[in-house]
Amino acid sequence: MKKNTFVEGTLVAYIMILISKILGAIYVIPFYQIIGEAGGVLYSYAYNVYALFLNLSTSGIPTAVSILIAEYNALEQYNEREKSFRVANKMIAVIALIAFAVMFLFAGLIVKFFNNGIEGGASAESIKLAIRTISLCLLVIPFTSVLRGYLQGNRYVAVSSVSQVLEQLARIFVVLAGSFTAIRLLHQSTEIGVAVALSGPVVGGVVAFLYLRVKAYQGRHELLQGVTGVRYARVSEGEIVRKIVAYAIPVILIAVTENLYNLVDMKLIIKGLYMIGYSGSECEFFASVINTWGPKICTIITALAMGLCASVIPFVSEHYVKDNFRELNKKYNQAINTILYVSIPLALFLIINAGEVFRIFYGPSDPGAHALRLLALINIIYSIQLVMSMMLQGMKRYKLIFISTLVGLILNAALDIPMILLLNKLGLKPYLGTLTASAIGFAVSVIIVFAAMHKRYRFRYRSVRNTLIRTVITSVIPVAIMVLLRLVFFKGTGYVVTLIELGVSGALSIGAYLFITYRLGIIDWLFGKDMPDKVLTRLHLKR
Repeated sequence: MKKNTFVEGTLVAYIMILISKILGAIYVIPFYQIIGEAGGVLYSYAYNVYALFLNLSTSGIPTAVSILIAEYNALEQYNEREKSFRVANKMIAVIALIAFAVMFLFAGLIVKFFNNGIEGGASAESIKLAIRTISLCLLVIPFTSVLRGYLQGNRYVAVSSVSQVLEQLARIFVVLAGSFTAIRLLHQSTEIGVAVALSGPVVGGVVAFLYLRVKAYQGRHELLQGVTGVRYARVSEGEIVRKIVAYAIPVILIAVTENLYNLVDMKLIIKGLYMIGYSGSECEFFASVINTWGPKICTIITALAMGLCASVIPFVSEHYVKDNFRELNKKYNQAINTILYVSIPLALFLIINAGEVFRIFYGPSDPGAHALRLLALINIIYSIQLVMSMMLQGMKRYKLIFISTLVGLILNAALDIPMILLLNKLGLKPYLGTLTASAIGFAVSVIIVFAAMHKRYRFRYRSVRNTLIRTVITSVIPVAIMVLLRLVFFKGTGYVVTLIELGVSGALSIGAYLFITYRLGIIDWLFGKDMPDKVLTRLHLKR
């Protein structure tokens, strides 16, 4: 294993997570064809509930472990570091078991929350089966996440990132092979096929856990360097537990807030559309598109933010412990600049080609295309909020995290149905009301953090403003290339032809964007001159 610098760790994590997310987006093309629209609704119900329980019960501990490990490394307290890892594993075992029991036993009550008073949608029993099947993941995934947090805290970002790709590959294999075998070969019901597919994350979690354990064993001599024995640690288990809880709560809040955005939107879009005359099945379809299937395509935008979160914690914790706020401001801006540089052109590609992209994944759908365009913009704001919140955790600014996320969530929930009714009154697409409310909520959260950090630490964002301006200006030519290709050359309507056209358009526009930003020195300005030179040398494009 090899420790990673901030930029190197970010790029490695981004590449691995991007691969994982691309795989996660591509597999839904055959998967959706296997389970159909009704199966898609079931899958959406179960996965959104599972994500909430996973984040509510265990998401904070892995990140808390990463922060705590980085802290003890900075203070050269290696015995305390190892003891913290052991305590975290004990905590996660108890919490994961409780979370599984609650989700499994109270699946019926969860179902009532969604379809109470709604007729014509998925049956309560089929939703309950899906929820109980995926609850088994809570017995595996948390332990994998804690081990990732331990390695990330020690700056082994690459190993942690590779494990995510392996987990995704194993999960996809089970999802596709299992659902196809159950529905197409054994002629079982769609409900059974979805239940089999939902066992995929369990297998993926086991594969990732075994890989991480092997890598940790191979690098044990370096990992345990300076460790004389856990029994010599100068902190008690109780103190470690208190620290983990203190660090975990803000992380849980952020993760749960994201899930609550999805669950609240899913509940209220169904209720709001049902109020204005849509059928139960139509309401569920719109909810699944907006909360599950559309966001899966947009993971290519959020992948970078997840990569930054994986690599940024050790550096933020180290600079904060040493009161190096100048460097913190620099890392803060560097993270946001990187998101803007990558996510804006990707979002523009999805906006321009939304209809074709959605058709490639799930078939023709005007609602899907409209939702995808708005989701692309929302995910830029969400990515910024995600990374900002992660950096605030490393700085122990928990109160600011609570305030910003809570205000955003309350705004979103309060505006969901009013925005649906307003858009319907204006003759616009009412199902976009919840997305509009989410955009407002995320934007307000980001603005609160920007203002608070400037007031408390005198953080300045001139480089963020400059990056935004430069990125928008340099995106004009790639956008022109995409529009020109669509208007003049690309006229295909078939699946394969459309896929080729999208590939050519994406390759040419991204190539133009990279070339322009490199020649103008924007890449050097963002990442330093060494990084692009290393990449070009590796690709044999520069000596």
